[in-house]
Amino acid sequence: MGKITQAQRTENYYKIYQQIYESPIRSISDISQNTGLSRNTITKYLQEMYTNGILVGPYIEMNPAKNYREYMHLLNFSDPFFAFNRLKGFPHVIDCSITFGDWNIIVVTDEYLDFSQLVGFQSVVASEVKGIAHPSKVEYSTWDECFQKMNKLIKEFTPFQRGTRERTEPYLDWGPDEWKLYHAFKSDLRQKVTPLLRKIKVRYDIYTR
Repeated sequence: MGKITQAQRTENYYKIYQQIYESPIRSISDISQNTGLSRNTITKYLQEMYTNGILVGPYIEMNPAKNYREYMHLLNFSDPFFAFNRLKGFPHVIDCSITFGDWNIIVVTDEYLDFSQLVGFQSVVASEVKGIAHPSKVEYSTWDECFQKMNKLIKEFTPFQRGTRERTEPYLDWGPDEWKLYHAFKSDLRQKVTPLLRKIKVRYDIYTR
């Protein structure tokens, strides 16, 4: 059997991604049956995709609730790289990213925080309760097709109009075990279940429910 080309490898990566996008906890055996790839190949490719940052998660996104909210902060710092490294381990910071444009730092927190006293702070562009995000399904296409589509989207771009519809927020009637499960699995649903449950001391029947 000849050596697989990079184009073939990329296409196989995409087949695996499609399966996980449709069902985040789909087993290796089911992915193998649906794609025609061997289980060993899928395991190998998944490891490569995670190692190289091609695939992340799959993760959990939550709508705001009366007893749990996340906040999105769009900020400017004089030295975004310094701020990014400081904020990564900051209490209540869930995620932090460096950007470019009208703001250079995005921070997601699980409590409302005031960043104005931090070294290098310049301004807050926006700071609001974070809604849920639905990542769109990635399409498999060539670079030329991607650039053509992006250029078309830029030319036809229409600014977002904020709606005025009132948002109703549920109350999460969760106990300690449910919160443990959420925080343990929110960044990656495909973690090995048994050792993680043992670590956070939650029974398997509660995880299944």
